[in-house]
Order: sequence, then C-alpha cells, then structure tokens
Amino acid sequence: MFNHEDQLQQTILGCLLTWPGEIDNVATILKTDDFYGEKYREVFSILVETGGGDLMTTTAALKGKAPAHELMEWISMESTAVYLPRYCQELKELATKRRLFDALGRIRLIASSGTSQEMLDKLETEITALTGVHVSEPLGAKELLRLTDKRLRSRYDSKGVIQGIPYGIKALDAATCGLHQGELIVIAGRPSMGKSALAGNILENVCRGGKSGILFSLEMDNGNCMDRLMSSVGGIRYGAIRSGQMGDNEWSRTSRAASEIFQYRMFMDDTPGISLRLIKSKCRKLKKGGLDVVVIDYLQLMSANPATTNRVQAIGEISRGLKQMARELECSVVLLSQLNRSVDGRPDKRPNMSDLRDSGEIEQDADVILFPFRPAAYCPLCKDNKEEGGHDPAVHKRQAEIIIEKQRNGERNISVPVVWMGEFQKFLEVV
Repeated sequence: MFNHEDQLQQTILGCLLTWPGEIDNVATILKTDDFYGEKYREVFSILVETGGGDLMTTTAALKGKAPAHELMEWISMESTAVYLPRYCQELKELATKRRLFDALGRIRLIASSGTSQEMLDKLETEITALTGVHVSEPLGAKELLRLTDKRLRSRYDSKGVIQGIPYGIKALDAATCGLHQGELIVIAGRPSMGKSALAGNILENVCRGGKSGILFSLEMDNGNCMDRLMSSVGGIRYGAIRSGQMGDNEWSRTSRAASEIFQYRMFMDDTPGISLRLIKSKCRKLKKGGLDVVVIDYLQLMSANPATTNRVQAIGEISRGLKQMARELECSVVLLSQLNRSVDGRPDKRPNMSDLRDSGEIEQDADVILFPFRPAAYCPLCKDNKEEGGHDPAVHKRQAEIIIEKQRNGERNISVPVVWMGEFQKFLEVV
C-alpha cells in the first residue's frame, strides 16, 4: 500500500494523534525501535508515555524535533483507525527486515577475522534479538508505578494463592511462592539424594496444572524417564515397572496413569551431551506454542564451549546462559547439579552452597538453590536394614527434607520436611 517507509510511519502517528485511545493497542505490536528515524521514534515514545494528548501538548514535549505544522500534515493523511493494525504489521515487517540486513552485515565482519565459534555465538545472539522473544526498553517512573500498582492489586485480590507455578509441595510453595518466570532454580545434591526424582515431580505437577514443560535428560534416556513418570503418576512400584513383574492392579494403574499423562503438555529430549546453544534453539521453537518450565538433568553432563578450556569457566558460561535464557523466554529453568565429594567427608552431611561442584558462579546465577537431603543415605543401619536401638530402617528411609539454601527474593536456610517414597520415585508433603 505504501511506497515509502516515511509515509507509513507518518500515517500511523497521525492516527494515534487523532485517536489516542488506540495507543495501548498499537504499543502491543510496535516498539519505539521499530520506527526508523529519531523524529518518529521521539513522537511515538512521547505518545506512549503520556497516553496521548492534544497537538499543542505533544508539540511542546517534542521541543522542536517535529513542528506543529508537520504533525498537522500527518493527521490530515487519509486513513482510519480500522486499518491501523495492518499499518502496524507492515511497519513491523519492514523493521524486522532492516534488523536482519544489519545483523548479516555484523556477522560478515566477524567472518573476516573471527573464529567459527565466535560466528555461531554472534548468530545466536542476533537470532534471539530478531525473534523479539523478550525485548526490554527503559521505563519511566509513571509506567513503573502503574505496573507496580497493577501487580500489587493482583496479589491482593488473589492473596493466599501461590503467585508462581506450584512446585506441588505445599510447604515449599509457601516458602517460595512457586516457580517464577525468568528464574534459574538449581536442584543440587550428591548421588542418590533424589535430584532427578524431585525435578520429575516438579515437572509432573507443572503439567498436571495445565502448564507446559520440557525435560532435557542427559543421564537417562526417554524410556527410563517415562518409567519414573509412570511410577510417580500411577503409584506403581518402580521396581515392578523395571522388572516387568506387574500384577493386574498395577496394569490398571498403568492405564490410568497413561490417560493422565496423555493430557500433559510435556516434552522430553534425551540428546546426550547437549549444548547450551542447542537447548536454547529447541526451547525457542517450543516457546511459540507456549513453554513455562525447562528442566535440565544435569549441568555437568552438558557440552561446554570448545573454545573454553577451563572447566570452571565453561560451567559458569553455561549457568549464565541458562539464566539469560530464562529471562529471554520468560520461563522457569530448573537445573540439576552435582555436589562435590567434600560433603561426604564431614561429620554433618548437610550440604551448603560451597559444595556446588565446578563453579562458584552457579551460586551467583541461581535465583533459588534447593538441596534434597535424605539422612538415611548416610546411615549404616539403613544400608544393612538393621533394626537396632529403636532404629527402624523403614521409617528412617522415608525421612527427607528440601533445604532452601538460597532464595534471591525470599528467606533462605529454610528446611521443608518431606516424605521420600523411593518405590514410587516421589517426594510427598508431610501431612
């Protein structure tokens, strides 16, 4: 329809000056940077910030960058608000193409002197920016206060309800307010503490509540992950599923569990040694259809950047990248991590942040750090199933806790008691 980008921009701004009530709708499609030229960007920015105004007010705010007679010309252009969404989409398309050509130019510059790894990293960054999954712009005090008021009122209206996505354990949800967009949640522990089981329980609860999630399993294949899920959802002994020795009752439970899982918006990916770049690429594709939670099992098995020879630095790059991905895709990332062996040599086996393996940067990047802890894993009497001095191995093996070691937006050093049902690969809340 338009032969010149200037005319398109002038028509859109003219419509907004005529019908300021359309500004909020247009702001959901266009950003200031979609306009080409400082003058147009300045007019759009002022209109969005002020919510519209008369010609004199807008001209004064522009401080000579666009005179009143020029704004009058834009208003006089033949147009109606009916066509405004189409105009906005046309401008958005032109802006995206412009950014694409600019990005190609920047990548060509790197190709002339940089390494292939640098080219791939730059390409990933440019694609993220072009997709516009999460683009932030500076907000003024008025807009920040408006959003704060909206947020506080929403919390007040739903007080008592978990604000984020529930973990599925009431005491843990009460202490953390659930999983939140943009957060990196680290679940760490020594082998056999139940890291994978806890992560699986969280993903199960997320999907049962109608949200979507994906599990990247680097240690187990999809078959083993599904066996654990069937055991947890159906209340079927995991050993029976693994051995195939299931009775009629367990087969009927399997059918019911399958019917429930069939409704989940859940994905699994068992690519061994998957890289951060590939995880990001796959999550971006899923995000188009909705993606709320990403679970990665586990950090130390991920492929590091080959250009980074220092293991600690490589792990730090991955944890930072996953935190950035959580913000870009507006989802929660649950990352499993090993603890180093030092915890096994202490009289008190309870872990702390310094036990995180390979990198102290994990501590900095994580918004929440959870340690599933089962004392029975270190108990020699439980190991030999001995009842001695009032010790009951069956009872002790059920005892567990989830230690909230770090919480950026809440209280830390909290212990949430839970029940470990090893035969079902499941943590349950204490009732």
